[in-house]
Amino acid sequence: MQFLLWVLAIYLGATLLRRAVTWLLRGVAGPREQGASAVGGTPETAKIASRRLVRDPVCGVHVAEDRAIALAEESGVVHFCSTACRDQYTASGKKFAAHG
Repeated sequence: MQFLLWVLAIYLGATLLRRAVTWLLRGVAGPREQGASAVGGTPETAKIASRRLVRDPVCGVHVAEDRAIALAEESGVVHFCSTACRDQYTASGKKFAAHG
């Protein structure tokens, strides 16, 4: 029984400590971070939150679509993480898996 009381006391103490640290750090967060956590933030924060990731077919790295290097092909647009991956893709005769 004493063991269960200790477990409960530790759990409650950790919960209170986590809430206290969160409350203290709330004032440290910058305005951009606070705006992103607010409900119904600005359109700019919504744009940042809805950033789409694309996969590099050569190395498999996921990159934000607005930062990826795009290459137009007959089948569509292929995105790369770097110019080296793009050059390797174009130089290679075989096709890489775009989504697998």
